Amino acid sequence: MTVANAPFLDPAALAELKALDPDGHQGLIRRLGEAWERTLDRLLPELDAALAAGPDLPRVARVAHTLKSSCANLAALQLAARWQTIEQQSKEGRREGIESQVAQLRAELGSLRDALRAIE
Repeated sequence: MTVANAPFLDPAALAELKALDPDGHQGLIRRLGEAWERTLDRLLPELDAALAAGPDLPRVARVAHTLKSSCANLAALQLAARWQTIEQQSKEGRREGIESQVAQLRAELGSLRDALRAIE
């Protein structure tokens, strides 16, 4: 998959990442993707527990903040912006729609995972 057709990834931001390892010998994108996946493996169960706890909005906000940053680091700027929305909504104490937003984003995280694995 090329930069131009990687879903969820901002082409300019991804090009900047790829420029740090232009020949790919260091495996920068692969290594960033692997670190991101480890972050997901740690945070998604925590997010599930926070949602099940009422939801526990301060905890949801903390997890959303970290997911926002990790998505931005991988050039997934639209997903990062949506995690930021969840973070802000949680900080403001607005529970409505949190679960459905998180469910949709979780599905999209799976698609992002696939996109990262397919980048040349």
